[in-house]
Amino acid sequence: MAARALFLLLFLTGCSGISVVAMEDKSNYITFEHPFTDEAEARVRGQAEGMCRQRKQAAIKTERTCSLSKCFTNYQCVDRGAR
Repeated sequence: MAARALFLLLFLTGCSGISVVAMEDKSNYITFEHPFTDEAEARVRGQAEGMCRQRKQAAIKTERTCSLSKCFTNYQCVDRGAR
């Protein structure tokens, strides 16, 4: 089930110019590559929140690095009480 959800997520993000670059299960980090737009940043936040929600955790943005055309944004899934 989780593999099917990840495949769907990767398919949908690929169609929107957003891609999951790395996903580390042990540290709960997710790295997204996306266009440098407010809309893409909002979609990435929503996807990170959805992925973390599946683990019953909250998504926290830990880093964002951008050029004039694209960004790399990192999120970490953390326990809700750890915020």
